Amino acid sequence: MRNKEWEQALLEHQHAMIKRLDTFRKQKKKELINQDEKMVIEHSFQLLVASMLDLAKYILQNHYQIDVSSRKEVLNHLLENKDITFEQGEQMKVLIELREQILFDYLDENFSHLENAMDLRRYSLVEMLTKEWITQLSSTQQ
Repeated sequence: MRNKEWEQALLEHQHAMIKRLDTFRKQKKKELINQDEKMVIEHSFQLLVASMLDLAKYILQNHYQIDVSSRKEVLNHLLENKDITFEQGEQMKVLIELREQILFDYLDENFSHLENAMDLRRYSLVEMLTKEWITQLSSTQQ
């Protein structure tokens, strides 16, 4: 069942995470960032990607009636249903892999990979897909 309040809250959450990442992206050229700031950036990125995957699960459930038990299955179902292009799938895969690296290899220094993703603003895909998916739900469930 569709929950428009949750959708709106998710959009607001994603927007806040993207603003935080954009601030970092613009700031890092001017000054060095400390370890606490790195942790905020890593956490914001993790939350942003997780919210994209959760929204995708929600779309699959509400639009296609596909019950997805884990975030790991989401990408395959999106591709199977042609809900994302191959290129978007590849971009999502990069975001997911980077999130996994940060989440599970937290003792390693992965921040340079995240900085590269920031420079390319790879995370902007999340906002675009979110808007597309919510529009898709709105148009099919009037």
